[in-house]
Amino acid sequence: MDESWCSPRQQVDTSHASSARLYDTYQGGKSGYGVDRDVAGEVAALLGDTKRIATSARAFHTRAVRAAAGELGVDQFLDVGAGVPNEPHTHQVAQAVHPGAAVVYVDNDLVVLRQSEALLSSGTAGRTDYIQADLRSPDAILKEARRTLDLTRPVGLILCSVLHFITDEEDPRSLVRALMAPLVPGSCLILSHGTDDFAPAAWRAVEDIYRQQGIGTQIRGRAAIEALLDGHDPVEPGLVEVHRWRQDPATASADPDDHVHCYGVVAIKSSDADAQR
Repeated sequence: MDESWCSPRQQVDTSHASSARLYDTYQGGKSGYGVDRDVAGEVAALLGDTKRIATSARAFHTRAVRAAAGELGVDQFLDVGAGVPNEPHTHQVAQAVHPGAAVVYVDNDLVVLRQSEALLSSGTAGRTDYIQADLRSPDAILKEARRTLDLTRPVGLILCSVLHFITDEEDPRSLVRALMAPLVPGSCLILSHGTDDFAPAAWRAVEDIYRQQGIGTQIRGRAAIEALLDGHDPVEPGLVEVHRWRQDPATASADPDDHVHCYGVVAIKSSDADAQR
């Protein structure tokens, strides 16, 4: 696969929207340009409350990292497709549990690069790093990640709201497999992915909007997302919509028709995961 490295001297393309800036715009962030705000408005007209969708996905990210650190004992994380920095950052969540936790962020967006200082403000006992790279280059990511992470110990691989920008032709399952393969048993996969299970027509239109911006997009159903786990073992409650993953019962919605169009899961790599493939 081609590597996709970006030079800091490159100029940000403001003629087309970017997936990272759109996600930030949906959450109410200020990194987007006019084109991002325009596209975000088109998407909101189709899906409704995009801020709730995006903030629910981000809140899952935080809860999942906290669970991986606290319950699974993971103190190293590889956050691929990290996006525009928004607090709490992955290292802040992990280091609140393990002050010495190490986190490597990966993204290929120039806006993320320019704001990456926020991702490197580790606590004094911990470590952070930032890699300018593309998910489609797993070998390059792993090579650079080894500068900071000890791959002989468990690592939490985070692929949140990023795999729906990998089409079937680009084989997302093989990318997950390539990133998980060198990780030892006890590592985990934290994954969230947009779904068209509840509004397929609207999502087809959203995919068209993204593709017009040059953003390859493929929203998937539950079965296709589950296949991305590649045999790793989900922890409770398994693959569910992100707002239902270990949400506070006091604020959780009991309405079965309340959807945020995004599934989330945390799955553990078992000792025989590689042998099963």
